[in-house]
Amino acid sequence: MFFILLQTFSFAEESSIQIENDSEKSNSYNVISLNVENDIYFSDRYYTNGIQFGYTETGDNWWASYLQFKFLRLFIDDRTSFQTANFGQLMNVSSEINDRDPSLTDRPYAGVLYLGATAHLANETRSDSFGIYLGVVGPLSLAGDTQKFIHELLGSTRPMGWHTQIRNEPGFVLSYNHSERLADFDTDSGFGGDIIASAGCDLGNIMSQAKARMLFRAGFNMPKSFDTARIDYGSNQDVAFLNPSSWHCYFYAGVTGRAVGYDITLDGNTWKNSRSVDKDYFIGEANVGISTRIECVQFDLTWNMRSREFKTQEYKPHSFWSFTAKVFF
Repeated sequence: MFFILLQTFSFAEESSIQIENDSEKSNSYNVISLNVENDIYFSDRYYTNGIQFGYTETGDNWWASYLQFKFLRLFIDDRTSFQTANFGQLMNVSSEINDRDPSLTDRPYAGVLYLGATAHLANETRSDSFGIYLGVVGPLSLAGDTQKFIHELLGSTRPMGWHTQIRNEPGFVLSYNHSERLADFDTDSGFGGDIIASAGCDLGNIMSQAKARMLFRAGFNMPKSFDTARIDYGSNQDVAFLNPSSWHCYFYAGVTGRAVGYDITLDGNTWKNSRSVDKDYFIGEANVGISTRIECVQFDLTWNMRSREFKTQEYKPHSFWSFTAKVFF
């Protein structure tokens, strides 16, 4: 896994290039991103924290994404190539973190630590992404140590239930996502809007699900991008054809539906005995946010509201924030 990380984070020889796209010229940029998700000011329960580092560049020369591009080009071969490397950690806890013996009907403590390599083929109207993620769940994810350290640093309530978390298990996710701009308008003043539909699936012992999303955006100098700034398998959030203007500001709202076949953080370990709950198979999510960019720096802030994830969930729906910082070069 460490060899994958070293290979995929090799920088491109040029920081920006001009590409031919649908008979027009569009600027594509390499980007470094940091995503942080947390339920601060809402609660300290369920999906309580996520962090992900990402690097995306134009091209298709990483061996870590070689198979993904081979698969995509069975169906597509006339778009710009982008490749993304991710490193992240996800954290889930019970409804009361000061309870040393959480109820067996409460959400299990569970952490996920992962590396990912994703291939994208995109133009200004559609994007297809195929990612491979390798990781580990259980104490080796270091989620418990991370939360204890952060809470101690901030003087917050010490989480007491991590000794009950699901057990160590290696994991993988294969993820595919297709996004398409269904409608698009622009004015001479720079104001515009669009509607983007996406559908995809994840397959693995960490997560297996089908998902569909509708996204509405409106604002000034919007980039030709496709996804909200969220931590998600197979995301194409860093694939963008930037507006020539030195800035942008736009608002967005979206809805997502997921049909979940398996979620190790709810269903428990695949071949070991661990805590688990009776999950909901259909989950909805709503997102509202704002994106701003000045020159090469971009910030996104998103409020997310998620429906009940398991049948004995006491507090529903669950809300959390997503904050993203990006640097284009």
